[in-house]
Amino acid sequence: MKVLKPLLFALVLLSPPLGAHALAPKLEGKAVIGQGGVLLGHVERVVLAASGAPAQVLVRPKGLRAAGPRSLSVKALKEDGDALIAPISKAEFDAMPAVELPAK
Repeated sequence: MKVLKPLLFALVLLSPPLGAHALAPKLEGKAVIGQGGVLLGHVERVVLAASGAPAQVLVRPKGLRAAGPRSLSVKALKEDGDALIAPISKAEFDAMPAVELPAK
């Protein structure tokens, strides 16, 4: 039991804040809208910070021949119902480099 107490204490300290992991699935699949109301794409994956809170979203551009997803900061996005609003234009989004996705 003496060994278990420090281990449990460390787990509590290293655990992400309550609800942090719950936000990630909530963001996946959401539409991302740019300036002018243009659909940029949809959230494919959420990247978590060390704290467990969402830090980045990987947005898959719309279109059949679209390249890989683009990375946007969660802090820059605003939630609006079932969509996320990004403060960039479609041209700026398209000019961003594609992110190579690691295997899940």
